[in-house]
Amino acid sequence: MPRKKLHLRTLMLMLSVGGILLTSLLLLSGLTIFQKRDIENRLLENNLAYARKLADTTDRYLATAQRELAYSASKIGSLNDREHLRDEAERLRLQSGFFNSVVIVDNDAIIAAASPESLQLVGVKLRSDATQKALATKKLFISEPFFSAAGNYVVFISQPLFDSAGDYIGFIGGSIYLQKESMLSDILSMHFYEKTTDVSVINNDGKIIFNRDPALVKGELDFIPGLQIQKINDASGHFFNDGNNLVGYASLKQADWKVVISGASESVSRILMQTVINAFWFTLIIILITVTAVIIFAGKISTPLEKLADLTQEDDSLAAAKKLAKINVWYREAEHLKQALNQHLSNITKRVNALNDETMTDTLTGLYNRKGFGTLLKRYAHASKHCIIAIDIDHFKKVNDQYGHEGGDAVLIKFSERLCNLSTRKQVVCRFGGEEFVILLPYTELDEAAKIADHIRVEIENTDFPYHHKVTVSLGVASFTDNNNDVYTALRKADLALYEAKFSGRNKVVVSHPEGFFHV
Repeated sequence: MPRKKLHLRTLMLMLSVGGILLTSLLLLSGLTIFQKRDIENRLLENNLAYARKLADTTDRYLATAQRELAYSASKIGSLNDREHLRDEAERLRLQSGFFNSVVIVDNDAIIAAASPESLQLVGVKLRSDATQKALATKKLFISEPFFSAAGNYVVFISQPLFDSAGDYIGFIGGSIYLQKESMLSDILSMHFYEKTTDVSVINNDGKIIFNRDPALVKGELDFIPGLQIQKINDASGHFFNDGNNLVGYASLKQADWKVVISGASESVSRILMQTVINAFWFTLIIILITVTAVIIFAGKISTPLEKLADLTQEDDSLAAAKKLAKINVWYREAEHLKQALNQHLSNITKRVNALNDETMTDTLTGLYNRKGFGTLLKRYAHASKHCIIAIDIDHFKKVNDQYGHEGGDAVLIKFSERLCNLSTRKQVVCRFGGEEFVILLPYTELDEAAKIADHIRVEIENTDFPYHHKVTVSLGVASFTDNNNDVYTALRKADLALYEAKFSGRNKVVVSHPEGFFHV
């Protein structure tokens, strides 16, 4: 069983749609590969930029806090006026909200004033390392995180105090809570990142001094897998991908701290997936539009070729030629195929016509034979006023006997030419075989046909034939009208009239009437 072949339209659609789908798949794959790296870089850069922004904001916060401390220190020239000290501490704490608490400490580390007073710290001797360092340095000081006398985990900022003589008398300082709500925590906590993004502040030892999760404060950065303090020792800020997290950090100028922004790498996958989904739907729309266009153009391209291919199966070349003329071809290759097929059909038609002519004509004389006569009669089947003349050469056997078949053929050829010359264009001259001939006279009355027959008889008798031979003919005439428009009945009646002419002496014309035969 032969395998079924695919249609050209199907092959074009398979090739086009397959190419579109493959291209779309490669584009989506390329988008996934390159977009992932781009998303990672953008997230890393965003984390770095935000870390630097927080670091700068925190620096400004600390610098402003130091300026406020310096201003308050300039208002204090002595620690003797307790009421003034209390008012200044209260004013400083409430002025901007930078500090959660404010203390004024003498050079013996004893608190001379504190705000809020609810802490009840006045008269308490401070023994923390931050206090000792502030007293020892006698200058602006930002401490490492520690537990204050009130039990809060804080960072302490101090400003030295000097009397009018320029002698050091203590310091004024403010504490910033790291585990409780403060302005610093509000600044560091306010961002628009996802919940998976973490903001931390670490000191030089890698300890967390601030995180939105109080439980992580005082701990290490080990909650970020793979992140080690050695990786973030660049003071100018940096960003990197540790495999699981996208980390950016920046250093403060006012304190030896670093702000670390860490985003989970799942964010990349989620953003990438969303990008791919959006790209997929957009690509799908493009595919549908393109496939629709391909289907339309594939149909326009293949339709002329399909019609041309179907015509090759047409048996009737004339019908195929008519159909071919109606096929609209709009591109060069199809036009060439149409021209080639048209030429092929034309050649076939010519060859068929030539074969038909050969079967309808006599090979010796070129006149129509019996088959040609029958075919031509179809043209006149709609009318009845036709006549037939049956002709037979008298004593033709003698010609063959005397001159041979070559001589007989020469006489037949000359006789055929003479009949054609004596006949009009509408009259049809046929050779039925041997020396028998028939002339069809369309639209001719019987009397006129009889005159034409007699004229032919006379002209043949007066014609010179090859080998100086004279020829006479006997003719029988019959009418279609007298024979019910039956061709074969009329032909038989003409033959009977012909035989009557022969039996009555030859070289005569006999007409068949319904009443009988009449000699002309």
